[in-house]
Amino acid sequence: VPGNTNVPAGSNRRLQQTQHQVDEVVDIMRVNVDKVLERDQKLSELDDRADALQAGASQFETSAAKLKRKYWWKNCKVIMAYIFTVFSITINITERWVTNHAA
Repeated sequence: VPGNTNVPAGSNRRLQQTQHQVDEVVDIMRVNVDKVLERDQKLSELDDRADALQAGASQFETSAAKLKRKYWWKNCKVIMAYIFTVFSITINITERWVTNHAA
């Protein structure tokens, strides 16, 4: 303490060192608080991105299911057309064979 003659010089030096250490700790704590706030912001952004990704995945799942049903029905129609064609050809061949052998 300047001007105080009752305080020994070594004690004043220790007080200054302690104050310097306290200042360093305060600076470190400010940096740590800033980092925690930055981390919280990044976690919040990551959470938002995860929510958006989940929503996109749900939409994709719904679209994929609709598309699967659509092509399943299309495939069924094609199979039925093949069966009808084979059946028609078989009937036609059978009628010709019966007609040719009946005469």
